[in-house]
Amino acid sequence: MKAVIRNTSRTLFLAGGLTLAATAVQAQMKIGDNPASITKSAILELSSNKQGLLLPRIPSFTAIDAAIGTDPVDGMVVYLASGTPANDGIYMRKAGAWVKIASAADALANWSLKGNTGTTAADYIGTTDANPLSIRTNGVEAIGVQADRQLKFSTVNADNTLFEVLMLSGTGIVSKRTLPQTAFKDLADNIFANADSAHATFNIGENTTTGEVTVNAPIMAPTATAPYGFMKKSDWDKLQALSSGTNLSIADFITAIAAGQENRGGRITYDPLTASYKLELAAASATQAGIVTTGAQTFGGDKTFSGAVNVGTTLGVAGAATLNNTLTVANTTTLNGATTINSTLGVSGAATLGNNLNVSGATTLNTLAVSNGTTLNGTLVLNNVANAATAASYDVLVREGSTVTKRPFDLDAIAKAIRTIQAGTGTTDNVNVAFKTDSIGANFDVQATANDVSFNLPNASAVDASHTAVQRGVVSTGNQSFAGNKSFAASVAVGTTTPANSTLQVNGSVQMRITKTTASYAINDTDNTVLADATGGALTITLPAPSAAISGRIYTIKKIGTGDINNPVTIQPNAPAVTIEGGTNYMIYNDWTFITIQTDGINWYIIRK
Repeated sequence: MKAVIRNTSRTLFLAGGLTLAATAVQAQMKIGDNPASITKSAILELSSNKQGLLLPRIPSFTAIDAAIGTDPVDGMVVYLASGTPANDGIYMRKAGAWVKIASAADALANWSLKGNTGTTAADYIGTTDANPLSIRTNGVEAIGVQADRQLKFSTVNADNTLFEVLMLSGTGIVSKRTLPQTAFKDLADNIFANADSAHATFNIGENTTTGEVTVNAPIMAPTATAPYGFMKKSDWDKLQALSSGTNLSIADFITAIAAGQENRGGRITYDPLTASYKLELAAASATQAGIVTTGAQTFGGDKTFSGAVNVGTTLGVAGAATLNNTLTVANTTTLNGATTINSTLGVSGAATLGNNLNVSGATTLNTLAVSNGTTLNGTLVLNNVANAATAASYDVLVREGSTVTKRPFDLDAIAKAIRTIQAGTGTTDNVNVAFKTDSIGANFDVQATANDVSFNLPNASAVDASHTAVQRGVVSTGNQSFAGNKSFAASVAVGTTTPANSTLQVNGSVQMRITKTTASYAINDTDNTVLADATGGALTITLPAPSAAISGRIYTIKKIGTGDINNPVTIQPNAPAVTIEGGTNYMIYNDWTFITIQTDGINWYIIRK
């Protein structure tokens, strides 16, 4: 205040309804009701029946200490809003430390040296930060509870005559237990191994007096009943002889095999006199799997040859056959069934194909007689094509997907399909081209009369009540209304014929939409100014969700009516993570107060109020 206020008393009225009164002689200030009445002993007085003093709210004392740069002076008062209810409250700086102004309930919540009553499971003695808890006697720590909840005992006496120890359960309960002497020996000194044929299974025995442990392992023997155990060397030698091949041989093939074993193709026999094994393979037949021999054989089941197949004499195929590669037949060939040849087919002699023939590779046929349907998937070479006289219509082969079909074809489709349009004098070969002088119809079209061709470009018409264009078209010199979003890459001037001197230049008045509401309202892209009448009660104005598409958009919201601070107008973004001035919402309490806000596409900011 000082010399700035020269009058004995001065009253200031601020736009938000806040009233300040100051007296120059006493350098006093009063904020709120009854500005002319100031308490003599008060340098600052707040007076209100409906509002209170709101102290600065800080998340931590580290934040305010870092902001000030040096330790705050004694007497400073702040409100700690850390988010932990037990710690939050009003604090005063005293003797270089922050001291909480505690209530009676806070005082009763402290632990007493004389004992406590009314405790619950939530009460405890300890720290709320990462510092350890120290229990001391005579100022020296005896027991410490570390930040990771580990216990530390400063002094533990040594005694080698005691065998009672403290055990810790999984839930942290401490119990006492007596251990045997062997618990303090090396593990190898307490474990022994024993292997013989007297044991039926592996087992572990323990001497209850000394605590020594013996592992008993059985040895496999012909008379033993043990289902498993160590192998004797004689048995090991048998296996070694078998794996070396001295006890395994391959016999000549056999012509028959036991019933039910037709698909095995062979068998293994054992000779107990020589302790040897013999592998006998069966000869393949029409009903038996086996090997191919040098004699005559008949095979059952479909067979596929992926490589070249050479047949020295006649090849007879009675059923369907699939030959995946080159087929060369030197003599007479008869294919009675469906035959698929996936590569080249070469036939040098007479060939009769009595059924379907599929050839997917390149094929050369000197003489081909096909009595049924034939598919040629590869290249087909026709060395001679018969000539015929010109006709009005022809049948042509058309490939539709993987199928070839026959379609009629008119030669006029080639002769009359294309006709040029050129500027001419109206001859039969050329036409006159022009634009219509008037606009008719609702679409762009080409209109022709005799040899005159006119391009019709209708004018764009007005839009209806739903903002839908009645007719699209060109821009004319008359009054027009357009539908749809329009963007201008350069500057735009309105009300003048000279180029714009700004991105948007308006030579004349500007009209923007103003909306009045007495209830909560969600602002949309057609709004500009919103008058929020809170006379009947508090209401909420919801902003659109920011995005890159509306970056830079501006709205003005003003509270009107005869309400009071109990009927505030809450302005909130329409997205959980979006802020307005860094907060989740913004409140207007006083009537006739407004803010103008703008978005950067991410959050909302107040640019005028």
